[in-house]
Amino acid sequence: MQSREFKVNSAGINLAVKTWGNDNDTPILALHGWQDNAATFDRLIPQIPDYYWIVPDLPGHGLSEHRGKGAEYTIWSYCAEIIALADQLGLEKFILLGHSMGGGISNLLAAVFSERIEKLILLDVIGTITTPANNSLEQLSMGLKHRTRQALRKPGVYSSLDEAINARARKGVTVEAAALLGVRGIAQSEAGFYWQHDQRLTQKNLLSMCDEQLRPFLRAITCPVLLITSTQAVQREDAIKLRVAEIKNIHVENLSGGHHQHLDGDVDTIAGLVRTFLK
Repeated sequence: MQSREFKVNSAGINLAVKTWGNDNDTPILALHGWQDNAATFDRLIPQIPDYYWIVPDLPGHGLSEHRGKGAEYTIWSYCAEIIALADQLGLEKFILLGHSMGGGISNLLAAVFSERIEKLILLDVIGTITTPANNSLEQLSMGLKHRTRQALRKPGVYSSLDEAINARARKGVTVEAAALLGVRGIAQSEAGFYWQHDQRLTQKNLLSMCDEQLRPFLRAITCPVLLITSTQAVQREDAIKLRVAEIKNIHVENLSGGHHQHLDGDVDTIAGLVRTFLK
């Protein structure tokens, strides 16, 4: 499978989009995780042919535009941009695949636009990050103080490409996986090499949903769902079980591996599970 690249303005922001396959085939919109980019699926997608894969760099990530001054990176703002992208490409119905934050976005989209989502594939995430309602005051207070009292951090600058790759690898992926992400994620200036995602992504969320707010979104998902979790999942096992119980038509597979197992783990097994589910 050969990949292609283009840029499109979606909800007022320019997105870099990577595609695989034939645009006459069933479309699958794939969304990457926080501080990753479209390259996170470069090992998985070639093993799942016969579909039209559409993989954007989310705003503030990879080769896509950063949001304007004063904007926030809330999960619901991503939802607006992704459904606008689907509209731009004429996707009346499509399949969603999401990893981590991209899975959270996909969860919300599958609930709100249930008539358009044919299937949902979640990689090591179900639902979104939540905060107990009683902690909302503290969360907003911390988020606002973080923005007013602390200068936005500058990206780390490295003397070589290898140093930049190794810095990402130390955050939980293999060097090979970090190098793949670096193709779209690393830029070079006179000072050296740096990861070019928007540094505002590191700011604390001002507010998150609580579990009670998330529950109706899980219940509203009507399409078949495949959830592939890992033994090193970022979500607690008890929380995963409670959320799984809210979705009507869901199949769960738990694999031994890390949070990026679709990129640096048993990709063959994951691809096989996805192919079976799609058929």
